[in-house]
Amino acid sequence: NALTANTRDKRAELEQAADRKVNMRALEGAGFDHLYGIAPVLNALTANTRDFADPGKALADRMDMIDEETIVEEEKQQARKPEAQFAPWLFLQEDSAGGSKRSHSKVMAARTIERLATDMGIPVARVDKGVLNALSGMRPHQGFILRCGSLQFPSIDEQGLPNPAVAATSAPNLWLALDEIVDPQNLGALLRSAYFIGGDGGQQQHARIGVIVTSRNSSPPTPIVSAASAGALELMMCSRQHDNDNADANSSSSSPLVYSTGNMSRLLNTAKEEGWRVLGAAAESPNDINDEHQQQCFDLQNISGNTPTILVLGSEGSGLRRLVAKACTDFVRITGGVTTGTAAGVDSLNVSVTGGILLWHLAQIQKRNDVST
Repeated sequence: NALTANTRDKRAELEQAADRKVNMRALEGAGFDHLYGIAPVLNALTANTRDFADPGKALADRMDMIDEETIVEEEKQQARKPEAQFAPWLFLQEDSAGGSKRSHSKVMAARTIERLATDMGIPVARVDKGVLNALSGMRPHQGFILRCGSLQFPSIDEQGLPNPAVAATSAPNLWLALDEIVDPQNLGALLRSAYFIGGDGGQQQHARIGVIVTSRNSSPPTPIVSAASAGALELMMCSRQHDNDNADANSSSSSPLVYSTGNMSRLLNTAKEEGWRVLGAAAESPNDINDEHQQQCFDLQNISGNTPTILVLGSEGSGLRRLVAKACTDFVRITGGVTTGTAAGVDSLNVSVTGGILLWHLAQIQKRNDVST
């Protein structure tokens, strides 16, 4: 009898644990992301771009995104642990022993995160490290996870890029076009570089750097991208996207700086016709792709001029696609010191490193021209 009772108790414990397990797949299917790390969480709260719907309304707003069985289970979970609920939450690690090890800036950031969440009406839950590990997929969360609505890059196809004359004064005059960048770490690193180099523009809105990604065969704006960008993704999307799906690339600094396109080559060809310089990153000019004019490949140090420019980077494995390369006016390369054939695998730079170097150089050219004028 004692053995039977013990078995029943064990079975009850297992059933209870299974009943309270966090259904991450259902949460993601319902449109929730789990941002992890101090910088992404702080920037997401500061930008206030994501959906932080009232927890009481969150499930009702997503009924059409969840199957009936999941809805039944979720209704059971409403009175249970917050990590299982279909609602925005800020999760903090309850063990504060690591707090004393943080730098002063991180301590202040942590306090700001909790204050912003409270001011915005986002409930705060203190949970153990195991819960945070599960919510972040065992990624480095620094004791902070924010459950919030997911993002989508707005399309730029309808309005297109701003006219170069407009870009010279009020809209970004330097854009980064990413042709099928599939690695979220690379996308995040490129967004970080674009935001760090271009910033928010301040009084010089044309100094900002815009980014265009392909709508297919590219990494979506996931929490991994946000973390790899050190939260730059959040700041570059601050247009209250969930309230305005038709954001305009020609408008003021409240517009997002990242867009998607369903046809990169067509977008670039249109931009080229309007006067944009389209520079593709390549080790050499592709042969026999353009009958209109002979495209040249310049060393980076030989690129000059204050022409509104689109820098195009190809995918990690195959580089620029043929039609995208054909849409470029010319190409640019970074010369290295490695002799060809002597160091397998290190004859080129990672795409995110390449992008950072090229963006910095092009941005410096434009800044020097701003000073001279």
